[in-house]
Amino acid sequence: MKILKVLNNPIFSTIQDAGRYGFENQGVPNSGAGDILSYRLGNHLLGNRDVPSVEIIHGNLEVEFYSECLISITGSDMTPKINSVPVKMWESIQIYESDILTFSTQKNGLRAYLSIKGGFKVKEIMKSSSTHSNFDVGGKKLTINDFLYWDPEIVNFQNKKLNICPDYYKFSQLEVSEKKLDVIKGPEYNNLSSTSKKKLLDSKFKISNRMGRTGVVLDGIKIEFSKNFTDIISDGTCKGVMQVPKDGKLYVLMEDSQRIGGYPRILSFTSQSLNYFSQLMPGDSLMFNLITIEEAHIKAKEMEDNFFRDNLSENLNMNEFILTHDNEKFTIKSDKNNNKIIIIDGKPIKLEF
Repeated sequence: MKILKVLNNPIFSTIQDAGRYGFENQGVPNSGAGDILSYRLGNHLLGNRDVPSVEIIHGNLEVEFYSECLISITGSDMTPKINSVPVKMWESIQIYESDILTFSTQKNGLRAYLSIKGGFKVKEIMKSSSTHSNFDVGGKKLTINDFLYWDPEIVNFQNKKLNICPDYYKFSQLEVSEKKLDVIKGPEYNNLSSTSKKKLLDSKFKISNRMGRTGVVLDGIKIEFSKNFTDIISDGTCKGVMQVPKDGKLYVLMEDSQRIGGYPRILSFTSQSLNYFSQLMPGDSLMFNLITIEEAHIKAKEMEDNFFRDNLSENLNMNEFILTHDNEKFTIKSDKNNNKIIIIDGKPIKLEF
């Protein structure tokens, strides 16, 4: 059944899931959510697993719901409001028929995720509902008057929330010298000149305007190789890999990029740091912190433990009462110990705005 209608023309909002895997040998990119951590956490809140969500880039999305359901909003803070009232992110939110949800411009990152209990129903192509940004492969780019569909679920509303969520807001406020993202060596790293090896880790790089779901060009020092190095034969790549073409710039491959290339691969973001990188916007700067593959594995496990093990809680210590206004009744819940926790008709209200 129809669950929501798009009321405006968003800048770039698409259906994404965990990605399209197993078809790289046929030249098919993985696609999927750019910030896979925020996508997964949004669905974790709802008890979903690898179902389609909406990825919102640069904000500016307005939708109307056609039925009662349960949603979550994660990723970048785009000041989400329901019926003009600011609501909290990283929590489950009760939706009723005719509710209108809006996102404005981003505050602290590039991408936000709208997830629904049970997932949006979109046709799978090659075992995924993800949308490729350039090719007509699966998914859906949202435009005005589009409908999204859903299989109704009977939900006993519980306001679940994450105890720990990614600190994108704090990260975006860091000085460049502190805004270091973990990377590991790529296959051609040792072919760099000794000068470039040193400058690579001591220099800051800036996100250029040349960016998208296929890749991001970084402005910074010119990368040079040792004199005896020649071009490589085309070889495998993946998202997070940094290639260096003839112009000496760093090209970061993203979720919709090709899976084979002939440019040297000198670094790769770790799975943890790629989530943070995917939230950076043009003009943002960063530096690199080189670690080993073994250290990257440890940090990946720590990320799983921190965010997906015993990370959900409920607001249980609540007072409940009914408020009547203009002949309409509202169920109000407030925390007995924290006056900043208020839930109106299942919607956690954001008071610190």
